[in-house]
Amino acid sequence: MKNTLLQLGLCLLTAGAMNANVITCSNNAIAAGMYNTIQAACNAANAGDTVYVMGSPTDYGTVTIKTRITLIGAGYAVTGTQNNWGSEVDYIHLDSVAFGNPVSGTKIMGLYINSGVDNSGSAGTINNIDIERCFGNGWFYVEGTGWTIRNCVSYGVQVQNYNYCYIQNNFIGNIQYSNKTTVVIDHNTFNNSSGCFYSMSNALIANNIFYYSSPLANVTSCTFSNNITTNSSAQVLPPAGNTGSGNFNNTPPGWTDGTIPTTTISLSTEWNYSWKLGTSAPAHNSGTDGTDLGAYGGTYPMPNLTGATRIPQMQALNVSGVVPAGGNLNVNFKARKQN
Repeated sequence: MKNTLLQLGLCLLTAGAMNANVITCSNNAIAAGMYNTIQAACNAANAGDTVYVMGSPTDYGTVTIKTRITLIGAGYAVTGTQNNWGSEVDYIHLDSVAFGNPVSGTKIMGLYINSGVDNSGSAGTINNIDIERCFGNGWFYVEGTGWTIRNCVSYGVQVQNYNYCYIQNNFIGNIQYSNKTTVVIDHNTFNNSSGCFYSMSNALIANNIFYYSSPLANVTSCTFSNNITTNSSAQVLPPAGNTGSGNFNNTPPGWTDGTIPTTTISLSTEWNYSWKLGTSAPAHNSGTDGTDLGAYGGTYPMPNLTGATRIPQMQALNVSGVVPAGGNLNVNFKARKQN
């Protein structure tokens, strides 16, 4: 009862503002939704609808999205709620056959994605996809133009040589297969024991922190502007065959959290540390835009490392037990706004 009201209340707070249908999904026995599988909920959605995937201790499995929707989960490393349940899926497939044309506009937010995101159809590209505030334990495969991957913790992105791809303000391991001048890799924090680029050319690579992650190999004709490298061996930017200026080489970024290891950090533990920079740090206000380097600078600074989206979120809702007919039902409600 408690969690049902908690989760449904979250949805109702925004239902009136969406100008489209809101569909809820829950596979949690104590938190009922309109559908108990994520695939059934997405199948029921029409273009422009919003599907909420409620927090649950149980994985929702794989889902194929067949039309333009907004898919919102409870987050990937949830804190401050009664049960701290996130919304976990295995794989997200985008069906280009079902979409029927290259314009999508689908948004995917607040999910723990165990494997990745890709195109399951054979009809061509799916454009204008936004993936925000998600944890991706596998590849995000870009499947058309106009993709944005922002404010995520991501194993990596394969751009697949599409135009207008924006990879911004993420904690990320790898970016691969990109040859367009319209690709922007901006204000990310890289942490990967091996190289972070493969088959990369012509991109703008700006305002990033490369922390125990090598940006030197497999990258040509890119512009490196105002990045910083920290590694156990020399990492001098720009790499040979590339251009750029304003970079900091072999310099600690200056994080205030002294517990951050001076080595590669596991993707699934990124949220255990505070990645904010001190006011005298080399990476503080050193970007091309005058803001901090890494995931907390720029126009879209990382809002949190929980995956919680912008919608208001209940932290707790407690309802008193049995009351007599005509008696008063006591409800204790606590909520917070989200960044």
